[in-house]
Amino acid sequence: MKEIRLAIDVESGDFGPETMISGIIEAHKKMDKPFKAFLCGNQDVIRKVFLVSGEALTPDKYEVIHCTESVDSGDKRSSVWKRKTDSSIIRCITLQKEKRVDASISAGDTAVLLGASIFLLGRSEGVLRPALAAFLPTVKRKPVLLLDVGANLDCRSEHLVSFAALGSRYVEKFFDSNSPAIALLNIGKEPMKGTKAVSDAALVLQKKYKNYIGFIEGGGVVSGEADVVVCDGFVGNVLLKAYEQFHLLIESVLGSGCDLGKKLKGKLSTLDPELQGAVPFLGINGTVLKAHGGSSVRAIAHAIHTATAAVESNALC
Repeated sequence: MKEIRLAIDVESGDFGPETMISGIIEAHKKMDKPFKAFLCGNQDVIRKVFLVSGEALTPDKYEVIHCTESVDSGDKRSSVWKRKTDSSIIRCITLQKEKRVDASISAGDTAVLLGASIFLLGRSEGVLRPALAAFLPTVKRKPVLLLDVGANLDCRSEHLVSFAALGSRYVEKFFDSNSPAIALLNIGKEPMKGTKAVSDAALVLQKKYKNYIGFIEGGGVVSGEADVVVCDGFVGNVLLKAYEQFHLLIESVLGSGCDLGKKLKGKLSTLDPELQGAVPFLGINGTVLKAHGGSSVRAIAHAIHTATAAVESNALC
């Protein structure tokens, strides 16, 4: 079994290197697939965390990439990738450009990560804008791919058409399937509904894809009416974050002591956002995954699992 090499920005995330590294250690303990983690961050901090954890920093599992710079809120997102090349978030992308790793993971700023990915790895051929894509559970027990979920807040019709192509290709590769059903997220199914960008995109998709099924409402996403659902990053991010809290709402309504609640608790785990851990950028010449800033140890461990699955399926290339 081929060892997968992952560059991980351990300085990222709301909880710092302790949480990121603990997630990596947990992944090593629980995953059957071998991987080597390239730890991008301050070497002194990394070694201290390992010392406290009791885990050995062995060269067969880990390589420390010492970084001397950090990205802060005052840095210009569009150019920080070339001004702070020794920051952890940029180094984890640079390692992929140098072909030292197969994939990169960061819980850092989305705009910085996207900018570095575009300028260091490049866009895939014909891609206008890369997009963040997330699998969401449905009542049909098969996931739906939603994109964009936060990389592009304001989109023109041609961007939505491009997202449809990216999403369709990704689902085909990831699940080894043909002609996944594509839909546009809208406030109604009627032809006159929606923004001009959505309406114009629909006209193009109707002619371009036989597997385009038309508009889909939010409820249709949950019910699994399509395999790929396209929207701008503003709408997609709102829907994604609502999805992420849905299992908590159900638990709250049912009550922790309710017998039905106890029976459903295990099944509700499919809605747990930590199970995916990270979402990929589609349309990049490489494999880059964005983890949530508030990721827990468990979420980072699952992000590593998602990254290794993406590398093995070659779905992002």
